[in-house]
Amino acid sequence: MSFNNLGFGTISPGQTQRWWYSFGGTDRGAQYCMADPLNPGGSLQVNDQTKVRNNDGTITYWVSIINIGSVTTNFSLSGGGLS
Repeated sequence: MSFNNLGFGTISPGQTQRWWYSFGGTDRGAQYCMADPLNPGGSLQVNDQTKVRNNDGTITYWVSIINIGSVTTNFSLSGGGLS
């Protein structure tokens, strides 16, 4: 299942942010997440995609977002399952 416009953030040039996302704690299997630049000149890279089973059995997904461009960039998360 794909997802778009999940969350909203702003990231400065050279900055790295760690973001989490969840689907109500349910396990959606392997998920790929991309930071979707929302303004001209935005150039974002994602790394360190992580899936965590929490102590209560729920699942949380994590991703690191790096602004490799030269402008402050607004973004949302998009992605989906691997098949």
